[in-house]
Amino acid sequence: MSPFPEGNFTIVNNDTGRCLRARLGRTKDVSDWKEGTKYLQYVTDKPGLELGEPDGSPATVWWFSTIDDAAERQPFNQIVSHAVGEYQNIGNHCVWLDIKPYPTAEDRKRAADQFRHKLDDMPQSLKEKLALLLPDAFKTWAEAEVGPDASLAQQLELWHGYCASITFPEHNVENEDEDGVEAAQAYIDAAADEGIHRPQVESGDASTRMYGCGASRDKNSTYRWTYDGTHIYAADSRTVAAGRTYWTDQDGFLVGKSKGGPGQAWTLAPWKPTARTQHDPVKAIAYTGLFGPVAGLLGS
Repeated sequence: MSPFPEGNFTIVNNDTGRCLRARLGRTKDVSDWKEGTKYLQYVTDKPGLELGEPDGSPATVWWFSTIDDAAERQPFNQIVSHAVGEYQNIGNHCVWLDIKPYPTAEDRKRAADQFRHKLDDMPQSLKEKLALLLPDAFKTWAEAEVGPDASLAQQLELWHGYCASITFPEHNVENEDEDGVEAAQAYIDAAADEGIHRPQVESGDASTRMYGCGASRDKNSTYRWTYDGTHIYAADSRTVAAGRTYWTDQDGFLVGKSKGGPGQAWTLAPWKPTARTQHDPVKAIAYTGLFGPVAGLLGS
């Protein structure tokens, strides 16, 4: 069973101290006059997610929905905003995550950089062994670039960059020297035989958003979550695999990443309303980020 607290709770990052907050949409007055009569109308923007101060306000409050999905015959397992349901007349909203379906050029460049670093970090003995595969034409070029006294380390730094650049699809090799490409491929294959493998190209960080609990997800989205006492990640057998969905506080933004690294440890604790929000519902609304005509009428 997923150990989400019963009732309302807060979600705080152990590494940064920031908590998950709902940002309510601003309410705008779009009233209009017609034939001498003013017709009142307000439009509220969509709510959003943010990481910020754990001040105990309603914006920091969530609950776990185990309501059964009749279509899939399993619980929804949604992390639902208390503030949106309480203060905006738009139905319940929960945390969604979206993965980019196809790697971008930036994603491929990142994979190439990772591969170059893996080659640079090989043990010295392996570097000396594989250096025998460097073509003479490259050594001549490297000496021209760095100098006639170019060290093996300097040569390999240039060579590893070249090997990484021809490995991934964003690099156009049509006009490259065929002998150089062939030599680089032989070097890459020899490194793989020694356990130095090219990384897979993956899309970048998965983005998160607030969206309606009643909406249907597509193959690149999820709203189902599980919690192992430290990590929050996808619990979805039909759409997004869990491996790249671990909640991460990345510089104040909630993203999904592969497991490992800072900003991925979370504490879920029962919500304890502060005195100002427990006894003053007007200020409680203001603390959620709801501004505009409605908040003004309430006196915030």
